Amino acid sequence: MKKLLAFLSLAALGFAYQDCAMCHNGGMAKKLDNMTPAEIVKKMKEFKAGKGNPMMVNIAKGMSDKEIEEAAKKYGKK
Repeated sequence: MKKLLAFLSLAALGFAYQDCAMCHNGGMAKKLDNMTPAEIVKKMKEFKAGKGNPMMVNIAKGMSDKEIEEAAKKYGKK
């Protein structure tokens, strides 16, 4: 059972990274398109260091620096 829960947690984190806008531009969390890519990267690095919302801390810890930069460019203010 523990292995199944661990797998599902990892799958959920991967899905969350693939579609940040699902929560962030869907009204459940701060809109990312109001933030510059640099602001998103800075905030994600804070999350990765363990500061802030536990859900975002887990998502950030599962992302590489390159993935964070790519997401910031994709979802940040144009």
